[in-house]
Amino acid sequence: MIFDEVYSVLTAYLPPKVDLVLSVLVTFVLALIVMIATPIILGWVDRKFSARIQSRYGPIYVGKFGILQNFADVVKLMGKNFVTNRYVDKFSYNIIPILSSILSFLIISLLPLGSSGLVFVSLPYNLLFIYILLAFSPLLIIIASWGENNKFAVLGGFRSAAQITTYELALIVTFISIGMLNGSYDIISIINSQSFIWNILYLPLTAIIFFIGSLAVIERAPFDLPESSQELQAGWRIEYSGLKYGLFLIGDYVKLLAVSIIFVSLFLGGWSGAFLPGIIWFWIKTIIVLMLLMSLRWTLGRPRIDQLLSIGWRWLLPLSVINLIIVEIVMLI
Repeated sequence: MIFDEVYSVLTAYLPPKVDLVLSVLVTFVLALIVMIATPIILGWVDRKFSARIQSRYGPIYVGKFGILQNFADVVKLMGKNFVTNRYVDKFSYNIIPILSSILSFLIISLLPLGSSGLVFVSLPYNLLFIYILLAFSPLLIIIASWGENNKFAVLGGFRSAAQITTYELALIVTFISIGMLNGSYDIISIINSQSFIWNILYLPLTAIIFFIGSLAVIERAPFDLPESSQELQAGWRIEYSGLKYGLFLIGDYVKLLAVSIIFVSLFLGGWSGAFLPGIIWFWIKTIIVLMLLMSLRWTLGRPRIDQLLSIGWRWLLPLSVINLIIVEIVMLI
């Protein structure tokens, strides 16, 4: 664990209690750097990749190959004025972007970033803790949309809450299936149990359900109905701008990275692989999953909200329950 490594180094040079406090601060700063760097890097990759799909160039002017474009966008967002509708609920309007960023920060802190030692906070049931953190998203969205006092925000918030709640049920069933098969809800233990055969070969249906469900939970296209620009402008974020809107973007890309890491850890063996170091295998798999998620944004059409909810209730949730029953029967045999 990164905290343990930092603490062991500082203990040799600092008095008691001071080393503990400083270790917490250093670990927090490192996690914060990862969280801030994620949207800057992934945002550039997403824009270049989508541009190639659409026969465009994407960012090309700021830095080599436009790699500094997102840094320029961050500076621009930080310099924008805070324009606030006078009819909004000030408390919820201002606190929700901060809470959303904290939620993303906690999720990324629980995930391994390439090896068993590259994790900021190690918990015995971190897979369940991640689900609990994701379960807070509908509540924050409902509070934000209601506090904005805008009809498009409210409609987008209701859509988002219905969508996330529907697909979170399927996700928790897939988590239970994975935990039963591997005998643990610790992500690192699940990765270590896939040294010979990956879980995707044992549980292909579970992997498909998780992939579809996670796309809906993080509201990634084609499941971005809560903010569909053709219908609801920007959805439940319509009244946000500047740095507050930027905090939501940070959360979006951190969740995109988190979903890719979770999929690689649960189904693709994490850092297991031959010839190359484990951390290289881990990030090769993660990048492949990221590219797949990004490509879906520009290659699949958006379903209607009734179709989206129908997929979740009529297909994904029943299939996940059937899959759980099959896993339990196999475990008993």
